[in-house]
Amino acid sequence: MRLRHIEVFHAVYEHGSVTEAARALNVSQPSVSKVLRHAEDQLGYILFRREKGRLIPTEPAHELFLEVSAVYTQLGRLSRTARNLGTRRGGHLRIAALPSIGLSIGPRAIARFREKQPDVSFEITTLHSRDVERSLYEHECDVAIGYHIIRQTHLVQVGLGSAGLLLVTPKGQFGEDGAALPMSILHGTDFVGLRDSGPLADIFANELSRLDISPREIATAHTYYAAIALVREGLGITVADEFTVAAFKGDTLSAYRLTPAVRTPVSAITLDRPAHAELIEGFVEEVSRVIAEEGRLGTP
Repeated sequence: MRLRHIEVFHAVYEHGSVTEAARALNVSQPSVSKVLRHAEDQLGYILFRREKGRLIPTEPAHELFLEVSAVYTQLGRLSRTARNLGTRRGGHLRIAALPSIGLSIGPRAIARFREKQPDVSFEITTLHSRDVERSLYEHECDVAIGYHIIRQTHLVQVGLGSAGLLLVTPKGQFGEDGAALPMSILHGTDFVGLRDSGPLADIFANELSRLDISPREIATAHTYYAAIALVREGLGITVADEFTVAAFKGDTLSAYRLTPAVRTPVSAITLDRPAHAELIEGFVEEVSRVIAEEGRLGTP
């Protein structure tokens, strides 16, 4: 299929008629019909049947659309990138951050940085710890803000402090917010567990095992903010990193420190000798300043 075939097929499939497809593409109806017929001739099979004024996709069309949709998305991304390249005067940074940082610290650091260098543009996305190395090696981002990678790698890591877990409960369940509670308080309690949530959750699970503490896990979440949302709905208590707690706790929940504390280092992670090294260095310094002002990262 040619690119024009893909564009027309995608529009007709989504809108269900030549008229609506032509309107979406801002072309004439005869033009859409002609391209669609040519695509079917090239493929050797029918893509749509006409029923009661609507175009109904055939089985091959349904299967083809799955592939075409991915191509169409890539074409849209290419078009946006091509347009954006012409407007970038001061450089462009692609930031990847853990969800908790990407929802709070990251945006604030970007805003501060652009106050100083308004010509720099940014792209920010969130990712899980297990995806950091792949994202950097495949050049999907220029810098990642996440948990320190312990194993030996060829990546450069700049320490930003450490992040800790907090216990999150319905408002006032264990007294005043911020109090320190022994981890043993979790034994036998209704608990929202965590799975595939990164190093902090792994350290927490190991501590529970070491101390022979067994909460009663009534639900399992794969992200901290989903765990907090479940607690807000009355499904027990949970733990979450302090960034997520600050962003999502609200007025109906309380947060407490746990003893022993569960913490892990947080770093800015890049490839060795990355492109835009000066911009990255400036942005990382801004992230560090925002973190210091927030006062939510300390030393392990």
